[in-house]
Amino acid sequence: MRQDGFSDLEIVTEAAFQKEYNALRPLIEAEARVKQQLARLDAQVQQTRKDSASAEGYRVTGTDVLWNGWESATRRQLNMELARLRAQKLTAMEALRTAFGRKQAVLNLSAAQKDARKHALAKKLSV
Repeated sequence: MRQDGFSDLEIVTEAAFQKEYNALRPLIEAEARVKQQLARLDAQVQQTRKDSASAEGYRVTGTDVLWNGWESATRRQLNMELARLRAQKLTAMEALRTAFGRKQAVLNLSAAQKDARKHALAKKLSV
C-alpha cells in the first residue's frame, strides 16, 4: 500500500476513535452525576438519622415512614439509572476498544512500511 493510503487510513481510524470516545464521555459524566446524587442521598439519610433521634414529633406524625418511603424510592430510581448507564458505558467502551485497536494496527502497519522503505532506500544507496 502506498504511504498516502496509510495516511488516509490513519485519519479515518483517528476520526472513528474520536467518535467513539465522544460517545463514551457523556455516559461517564452522567454516571458520575448519579453517583454524586447517591452520595448526597446517603449524607441526607445519615443526617436524618441523627436528627430523628432527638425529634419526638418526627415519629409521632408518621413523617419517618414518609421519609423512608421517599428515600427508598429515590435510591431505587438512582440505582436503576446507574445500572442503565453502566450497561451503556460497557457497550460504548467495547466500541472504543475496537476503534483503538484499529487505530493502533494502522499506526503499526504505517510504521512498518516506513521502516521497510528506509531499509530499501539504504540498501539501494549502499549498492
